Amino acid sequence: MPLAGWPEIDAKAWTGSIWSCGNRGLDSLALDAGLTEIARFLSRRPPFDTLAPEELAEVVSGTQVEFYLAGAVILSEDGGPVTFLRVILSGAVDVVHESLLLDLLGPGDTFGQAAMLSGLPPGFEARAAEDTLCYRIAAAVARPLLERARHRELAVGLHEPGNQPVARLIRSTTVRCEPDTSIAEVARRMTDAGASAAIIDLPDGDIGILTDRDLRKRVVAADVPASAPVETVMTTPVFSVTPGRLGVEVLFELLERGIDHAPVLTERGQLVGVVDATDLFAVQPRSWFGIRWAIDRARDVEALAEVASRLSSIVVDLHRSSLRALEIARVLSALLDAVTHRALELAPAGDLLPADGVVWVAVGAQARRELTPASSPRGVIVCSDPLPREWLTGAGATLATCGLEGAPVARSASEWALAGQADELTLAVLCDRRALWGTPREPLPVPDGAAAGFLLQALARRALAHSPPTGFGDTAVLGLDGRRSDPFDIRVAVVEPIVELTRWAGAAAGRTEGSTQDRLAAAAAAGVLDDADARTLADAFEIVYELRVAHHMEQLAAGEDADDLLDPAAMSALTRSHLRDVFRAVTAVQRALRP
Repeated sequence: MPLAGWPEIDAKAWTGSIWSCGNRGLDSLALDAGLTEIARFLSRRPPFDTLAPEELAEVVSGTQVEFYLAGAVILSEDGGPVTFLRVILSGAVDVVHESLLLDLLGPGDTFGQAAMLSGLPPGFEARAAEDTLCYRIAAAVARPLLERARHRELAVGLHEPGNQPVARLIRSTTVRCEPDTSIAEVARRMTDAGASAAIIDLPDGDIGILTDRDLRKRVVAADVPASAPVETVMTTPVFSVTPGRLGVEVLFELLERGIDHAPVLTERGQLVGVVDATDLFAVQPRSWFGIRWAIDRARDVEALAEVASRLSSIVVDLHRSSLRALEIARVLSALLDAVTHRALELAPAGDLLPADGVVWVAVGAQARRELTPASSPRGVIVCSDPLPREWLTGAGATLATCGLEGAPVARSASEWALAGQADELTLAVLCDRRALWGTPREPLPVPDGAAAGFLLQALARRALAHSPPTGFGDTAVLGLDGRRSDPFDIRVAVVEPIVELTRWAGAAAGRTEGSTQDRLAAAAAAGVLDDADARTLADAFEIVYELRVAHHMEQLAAGEDADDLLDPAAMSALTRSHLRDVFRAVTAVQRALRP
């Protein structure tokens, strides 16, 4: 059949051949019509829908049309490097490996991009499932444009207030005073300046800070005379930030620390000003600070549980304000950190605990600050001496009342380091942890010698144990082993393989704490991962978190509990396209790391 706007051709004679859109021997009207149709088709489909008009025109001018009869091989597993990106115009393509169907592609789907970007053979066979027309785009044209499109996609909001240097967001006049200035005088200066904090210049060159909250809690509530010197109620040392820190990052840190002011100091220690949480509320909704303070003020377990029950509504509000998924995860993690901290403070029999030697350690997603509404916060106890059973029982019950996991496991640092490293909990304590509450008497467990080698071996096995799916059938996700998954567990299938790769790479680089993206950067800096592989995994992780959290938000808005089960049949073409990119990216990194 002839194509609209193109000369009629003999399809059988044309199988596997190419029709170039740049061929000036064609009738100019047919050429213009063909170019317009290609531009219209591509502009409606990812990733071309993010291209600027001139970029799309560049792609179209270098696009060729291919026709394949049913059964024809388009890409072969051992056919050498892939130098083209293909987009299906009509028909269907089966992606096959060793006679096993990995993916079923239809109009608008792209294939070959992962192999094109890596310069390696595809590792699969692409075969026309029926008579198929494809647009073929050379790597030299596709690669830079797709990389720019991806960068724009991940950089949405770059110029929003939260991504501005914090020094630009300071709004109030800075009040400064000496340590022996009376509290009354400092309060008067703050009122005159409309400031909510004052900086106290100390003789040794350091600074202290007094905030309006300090005046309420440390002066009025404590009945301290207004004539007392300000140094008696100030805070020092002070958490400070540098002028170039982004507003959203500073706001996160204020939330996590439970404070609302931070002096802005240059690298040389010169004071630029004081940033207030209210300066940053234009960055994100104020509600999360309000609930953070409500957690701190909870006077009993019942009140704390009531506040904790409101976290899901806060998360929905954050998502509606266009906060990114990983930023939502960080806020939720900070709030659940605060709930955990307060729950342990309220646990009965706390007077039986020693003054030090007891530390609550968050593990897994909570340690990485990557909790979602479907996650289960988890922690363990590292203790120098055996703990009273009464406190352990009470702490477990208090945590459970607040919706957190109860019955904590308590071991000494040496017991954790010597425990069998095959189980997930021990691995997390050794390489995926963050101290959250308590006062240590000794460092957290760190395996050394042979134990360190065994740990890396265990992490390496887990990093390569589970491959992501390969693609989609009509109503199911297809696995490398031929299994069809419906519904599709996005955490198990995609998030966990990326996290396992990152835990191994981070541990090999000596990094056992921090977010997934922080550890990928550390692994790349240490040479454990190639820079390109680290960026690939970081981008894939961000994309899959956006899809995961968007699914959670739909469920919460409908009054349902959040889970990680997605319905493949209900996925949009865009979601499928994003997930295919993630599947291929993670599989490519795993393949490169296999011995």
